[in-house]
Amino acid sequence: MRFPLRVVLWLYVAFNLLQAVVLTFDPELTDRAYLGGEMTPTRHFQWYSVAGYHVLIIAVTIIAMTLARAVDRRKLVIVNALMYLLWDATSQLAYWGHEIGMATSDLLTNAGVSIVTALILFAVAYFDRDPVTSAPR
Repeated sequence: MRFPLRVVLWLYVAFNLLQAVVLTFDPELTDRAYLGGEMTPTRHFQWYSVAGYHVLIIAVTIIAMTLARAVDRRKLVIVNALMYLLWDATSQLAYWGHEIGMATSDLLTNAGVSIVTALILFAVAYFDRDPVTSAPR
């Protein structure tokens, strides 16, 4: 994997690590946008569970970077991008944002970050190619 793509994925790891830390130690910071009311132990645990998803994403991304073949790395990066685009952003825009009464600006910001993240990951997958080597004679 070329160095610039590796840098982008390490930044993505840092982005997910920041989310995991915030959701673990200060979930109220994120929870405010979701208009969910009082931060009960159950709500705190739900955010902690979401933090666990980000930890998994970190592990999958690091594993992807260690794979020798670009085709294998691309599979994991594309699945990751699809999670941000189809699961996170689309479900919020199509249903959950309205259902929970999320402020439009918060909804667009959150979904927008997920869409941009997905597009960056798609770009990494697109540009990640194995070097062309000539066949032995």
